[in-house]
Amino acid sequence: MNMKFRKVLPFVAGLVILQSCSTPKNDVVWVGGMKAACDADAGKTECLNIYEGEDLKDEKWQSMSMEIEGFTFEEGYMKKIEVKKADSKGEDGSSIYTMVKEIDKKKDPRMDLNGQWVLASVNGNNINKMIVLPTLKFDLKSMTISGNGGCNLYSAQIEELGTNSIKISKNAGTLMECANENMENEYHKVLSTVTKYEVKDEKLTFHDKDGKESLTFIKVDPSQANPALGGMWKNTRLLGDEIEADDNTPNITFDLDKMIVAGKDGCNNYNASIKTLSNSDLVFGDIGSTKMMCPNMETADKFTNAMAVVVAYKVDGNQLIMMDQDGNEVLAFAK
Repeated sequence: MNMKFRKVLPFVAGLVILQSCSTPKNDVVWVGGMKAACDADAGKTECLNIYEGEDLKDEKWQSMSMEIEGFTFEEGYMKKIEVKKADSKGEDGSSIYTMVKEIDKKKDPRMDLNGQWVLASVNGNNINKMIVLPTLKFDLKSMTISGNGGCNLYSAQIEELGTNSIKISKNAGTLMECANENMENEYHKVLSTVTKYEVKDEKLTFHDKDGKESLTFIKVDPSQANPALGGMWKNTRLLGDEIEADDNTPNITFDLDKMIVAGKDGCNNYNASIKTLSNSDLVFGDIGSTKMMCPNMETADKFTNAMAVVVAYKVDGNQLIMMDQDGNEVLAFAK
């Protein structure tokens, strides 16, 4: 071998090693499958949700108003990407990234939280479905939760949200005194202890810091009946007129498993099948009743006739409203 070549070879090899050692290592960033409202210099906008790190073991997500050059956001999917970080910072103080390559892509489990939920159990125990069931709604765009505690409306900020961890701020609610039986105090007490969550088969489970199951919820499916509909309701308005509460006040009890209703029309006991039922649609079958005659049959007749024209409903906390085909209220109830 040429002597000059032998002398140059070690020098070239050393130079290559030196250059590889001096090349700065790129960073790894996770970009979440959700965007949340945030403040930027230009005003309100939607920020990317990012976490700097190789894995999600100790994930700490933060908002970033700047876009990542070369990166394509896909709602619902979190992406692990290799990025090159600029020496300078953005106007909001965040890092400026350029994507080098995509390393991994998976479904973002946090997106499964979006929507309306109805309470199913507390500390592993089923709850009384005859009372107003607490509800929970997630809005990940605003990073808030809201709902009805069984009596009062409430809302709270989501302070931290990981792929299985959650931290909720102390919630604020209305201060209405409720005469109906409810579990509001117990519900809020347990809700304040949650630190972990899991969504599986349309069921949301919260756990406390010790890993113990604390609350479970069922998701409200628009094609299915609102679970809060179940149980007994007392009639409060009939064709727009207030109903005076007494022993003969009309009522209705829903059995969603058997798809039937039963109750008292103000005089006679009645029952009927449920022909159509979704999260908003409601149509009763033929109504059968006892044939007792009462001194005042006017309320009973109006109630039965009103039930016959019901085609839709909505549940708002402890209020149930039934409507006709024109969207007019025909019956109102309270739990």
